[in-house]
Amino acid sequence: MSKDSVMRKLAQLKAAEAKLRDQQAKYENDAAKKRKDASTKKRSAGRTSSASLRTSYTNSALKLENDAAALDKKAADVSKKLADNLGKQRQETANLGRARKSAESAQARADTKRRSEEKRHAQELARISKPTVRYIHEVRHIPAPKPEQLRVLYLTANPRIWDEDNKGDLIETRIRVDKEVSDVRTEVRSALHRDSIEIDHWPAATPLDLLRGLTDKKPHVVHFSGHGGGKALEFDNGSLDSPEGVEVQFEHLARALGATSDPPRVLVLNACDTLDGADVLLAAVPVVVATTTEISDLAANLFATVFYRAIASGLSVRVAIDQARFAIDTLAGGHGDVIASVTREDVDLDGLVLVEPTELS
Repeated sequence: MSKDSVMRKLAQLKAAEAKLRDQQAKYENDAAKKRKDASTKKRSAGRTSSASLRTSYTNSALKLENDAAALDKKAADVSKKLADNLGKQRQETANLGRARKSAESAQARADTKRRSEEKRHAQELARISKPTVRYIHEVRHIPAPKPEQLRVLYLTANPRIWDEDNKGDLIETRIRVDKEVSDVRTEVRSALHRDSIEIDHWPAATPLDLLRGLTDKKPHVVHFSGHGGGKALEFDNGSLDSPEGVEVQFEHLARALGATSDPPRVLVLNACDTLDGADVLLAAVPVVVATTTEISDLAANLFATVFYRAIASGLSVRVAIDQARFAIDTLAGGHGDVIASVTREDVDLDGLVLVEPTELS
């Protein structure tokens, strides 16, 4: 079944679910009203001295209670239909995952074939046009320049942060950013195209380190691991004696990222609650990968290691995010959807492959 047909079926099931929930709510509300009216009739029967009125009130109360019971049955029937609907939705969601995986596999095969053909064509052109150096007894080809590596500027910061609402109180928020970098490098070293990616780690990163890294390294990816939230990141102040946080608002971060002749292609924010307000960063970078809420040390470590191993294996950014979500769901107690992204309108994450297969690999 195609992805589009599965999505249409899911949409139909969700629409049906909404109608069923409306029906269930109506039956339950009507039943509650019937019971309330029955209670009123019973009280009236207890207060009246007229035998005929008492009988009338009692009969009315009995009828109202019977009506409420009938409505309860209808609500229960709707509840069964809802359970059946949700079961079908789970099945269709699983079908959608399989359809997407099948489509991605087909696309990956097509992309691999296309890149292979392009590479063969380029190699043939290079062979024909390659300059030569002639010696007395032999002819040697001048080597072609090596393909460019993917450069990752990996900034980490873990300063002391003070409680703004209670001056003098230190918030204990030590995180294992150095361990994260070590694990990422280990994963990348065993990846398929390990020689096609270079990770440049800047620990205790200051705002000026960000500018220096952008200027000196011209990275394709800028990664930040540390503390975040409130549409800002916490960099280090660079002090040896009093290492504390320096808050950099997203609007200022966007200005820094744009203050270079070669802006990065992807910004990764491995810190708590960094998706909120990230749209402003798209003025400087086409893709921002961030978090929707708080993220644990374990989840952050899994996100980074799985994400960069996928990237270093020649997979797309979309697939790298999906793999990181799966790792968090299965190994960090769930909530893999904490990893999210925002992109410019012309960006297709499924087609965004940062490490192409090269002779380096």
